[in-house]
Amino acid sequence: MNITDINKLIYAAATIMTQTLNEPSKRRKNRRDVKFWKIRMQSQISSWRKELLVIVETGRGSDDGKRKRKTRKIFQKYRVTNAREIAQLTETLKQKVQAKAQRIRRFEKRETQYSHDRMHKEETKKFYRNLGITLLNRNHSIDKRAEQSCLWMSSTGN
Repeated sequence: MNITDINKLIYAAATIMTQTLNEPSKRRKNRRDVKFWKIRMQSQISSWRKELLVIVETGRGSDDGKRKRKTRKIFQKYRVTNAREIAQLTETLKQKVQAKAQRIRRFEKRETQYSHDRMHKEETKKFYRNLGITLLNRNHSIDKRAEQSCLWMSSTGN
């Protein structure tokens, strides 16, 4: 290898490095779309569902060693001692799951409402396009054209 080949290799490596450093990574790009509050709530829901599944399986009489350890751990966590408290715990966990899921739906609904309000305020035309609703003037002009074509049809005798 001579000096020009080495220079070409260094130049190629430098261009590749600048391209990769200047391009935003896919990880960063996806992070903007992900809402951390939603991930946190969904992880809570999934942990409650897992605990609920373990409790229901113990009620069915499963004799798995792992499951017994998990059950014991859950009972210690929620301080459950008798069967009545187990039934109450299952109901509580079900209600927690439903409440948290409802909260996520409510937050998302409010978030879309805010974005629609902002878009309507700043870019009305884009807002109506996104909703799939045409502007009133456009509908009105289409109706006029239809009336005119009917008028011309009737006047020509067709």
